[in-house]
Amino acid sequence: MIFFQRILTGLALVFLLINAANGQMERRRVPMDRHVDDLFQSPSIIMMSSVTNIPKGNLNFSIMHSFGIVSDGAVELFGLDGTANIRFGLDYGVLDGLSVGVGRSRFDKLFDFRAKANLLRQTRDGGMPLEVALKGDVGITTLQNGYSLSDRLDFLGALLAARRFSDHLSLQLTPMMSHFNTVLMDHGASNRIIRDQNNHYALGIGGRWALNDRFAIIGEYIPVIGTRTSGTHDTFSLGLNIDTGGHVFQLFFTTSQWFTEQHTITNNTDDFFAGNFRFGFNVNRVFGLVH
Repeated sequence: MIFFQRILTGLALVFLLINAANGQMERRRVPMDRHVDDLFQSPSIIMMSSVTNIPKGNLNFSIMHSFGIVSDGAVELFGLDGTANIRFGLDYGVLDGLSVGVGRSRFDKLFDFRAKANLLRQTRDGGMPLEVALKGDVGITTLQNGYSLSDRLDFLGALLAARRFSDHLSLQLTPMMSHFNTVLMDHGASNRIIRDQNNHYALGIGGRWALNDRFAIIGEYIPVIGTRTSGTHDTFSLGLNIDTGGHVFQLFFTTSQWFTEQHTITNNTDDFFAGNFRFGFNVNRVFGLVH
C-alpha cells in the first residue's frame, strides 16, 4: 500500500512541475496575417507566369517543351514527330518576392531575360485579399536574319493579380503588353507568320483546381485585346499539375509553341477549338543554394 502511495505522490509531483513549467512559457497567438502559400505550385501556370515566386536563395531550373499538332494523326505520332520548341530556363530568388531569370528557346534561337517582383501578398486574415506581382521580360532573337541588335529585341510588361479562394481554387488575371521593335520579321523556326503590329495587348486568365496535395487541374486563356496580327488566334491551354515534392511536372494541351508571353500573344496561329492543339510538358526543379 505504501508503495502505491509513493508512486501516486511521485506522479503528482511530476505533473505539478510540468504544469508549472508550462505556466512560465510565453503564450503566443498564431499570427493570422501570415501570407497565403501555394496559390500556384510553380512559377508558371502553363505558358503564363504565375504570382508564385522563387524563395530567396533558391534556384529554379525549368524545361518547357511543346510538340507538333495532335491532329496530324498517327503518321506524325500525334504531333510528337512534328516541329517542337523547347526552352531551358534558370530563375533565382534574389529576395523573398523578387526573382530574376534567363532562358533560351529553340525557335528563333531566342534568349529572354526576366524579373518578377511581388508587390502585395495575400494574407490569411483577409487583410490583403490579393497577391499582386509585376513581371518584365526582354527577348533577343539570335537567329541569323540580317537584322540589327535593336531590331531583334522584344519586350513584355505584365501585372499579375491572383487570389486563392479556397484549398482547391486559385485564379489569376494578367493584363499584359508586348512590344517588338521590328514589325515585318519572318519568324525563322515557325516560318508561318509575319507580324504586322508592333504592340499587342492581352488579358490572361489562369486558374488551378487542386484535387489533392499532389495533383491539380490547371488552365489558361490569353485573349488579345484590340488590334492583332493577321491570322493569329487567342492561346488556350489545359493541363495536369503533378507535385512530387522535389519536382513539379505539368502535362498539357495548348495552342502555343512559344514560352514567353510576348510571343504567345503575338505569334499564335492555332485554334484550340478547331482541333489545332499540341501536347507539351513543363518540368520545374528547385535547388536550395543558401542554408
